[in-house]
Amino acid sequence: MFDAFFHPVDKVRKRCQKTVKMPNFPSNLQRFYDIELPNENTLLRDCRLIALDFETTGLNFEHDTVLSVGGISIENGGIDFSSSFHHLLKNPVSVKKQTAVINMLTPEQLAKGEDPAEVMNALMDMLAGAVVITHCGIIESTFLKKAIGLTQEMELPMIFADTFNIERKLHQPTGRKNEYSLSEIRKRRNFPTYEAHNALWDSIATAELFLAQVKELFGKEKPRLLEVYRYSH
Repeated sequence: MFDAFFHPVDKVRKRCQKTVKMPNFPSNLQRFYDIELPNENTLLRDCRLIALDFETTGLNFEHDTVLSVGGISIENGGIDFSSSFHHLLKNPVSVKKQTAVINMLTPEQLAKGEDPAEVMNALMDMLAGAVVITHCGIIESTFLKKAIGLTQEMELPMIFADTFNIERKLHQPTGRKNEYSLSEIRKRRNFPTYEAHNALWDSIATAELFLAQVKELFGKEKPRLLEVYRYSH
């Protein structure tokens, strides 16, 4: 009965329909919105699942920018390593010293990077109609909107699942510093340590965490997208 009145996944679809009718909607993005989103009753295993991570110059959504993009697909309950991608973006903005220390991306590397518009356009081809798995997805969703010319009230044509939110619902806070950071969660779960603040490795780490969370939540059951979505928002 509850599901009959509250379909959060369907609300994403309706917000997408509203987005394309907005007067300032970029018409060149229409083809991405023509791709059908999965519905709430779609089995998670039947969705296109893509883990995504951005490295940025900072977290000021107005002034900062994306430095690198990494991602990987989940297929048949496992990570498809052949699907991995990692792009450094050519960046005209000066790299902040504190950012370079964290993600080890230098101005020299970024000067040889790929065209940001081309990377983001190819990324949208991949993500439209998919379930995008992130850790603290507000970062990826906000920077992606900015990069392709959407305003923040507009909806991206994809479903986001956030491992940060899932973990908070699975495990009560203990008061430890940064206990819901990707690295701390993986440490608590005795996962292997990967290179942090690298977009590709962080996307792989997020994909692994997501699979572990789904296993913890549903065991051998086959969850619907709606069930996973509710845990991740």
